[in-house]
Amino acid sequence: MVEGEITIWEGRPSPAKDMGYHLLCLIFSPLIVPLGFMLRRYLDTRFQVYGITSERLRVTTGILTKDMRELELYRVQETSIHQPFYLRVFGLADVVVTIADADKTRVVIHAIPRAAELRESLRECVETMRDRKHVNEAA
Repeated sequence: MVEGEITIWEGRPSPAKDMGYHLLCLIFSPLIVPLGFMLRRYLDTRFQVYGITSERLRVTTGILTKDMRELELYRVQETSIHQPFYLRVFGLADVVVTIADADKTRVVIHAIPRAAELRESLRECVETMRDRKHVNEAA
């Protein structure tokens, strides 16, 4: 982190996002192999960490090998919330962030509680960074 940069939020996705996948694996568990798939999916979810600082969005993934992706907040073009039924049951939602670049990159912060509050905090940080960098609108 850069000097003066503060952590706004850090969290992990809920394992509830993979509930259907785990249920399907349990149904086929007599075959043994699906249990390995289920463990792998659980560990993938468990070792995924999202972080939002006052300047960037950070996504860290990986069980043995870690990959970290950082996106500058002033480049965020749009944020939205996606809340399918199976996540609503648990009070969770996805925050979808669209980045202004040639590919219109989308980052999904999966299955988190209080997604509306996080989206609002993220929006405020984006506006602050745009003002600081003198960026009027993400192109």
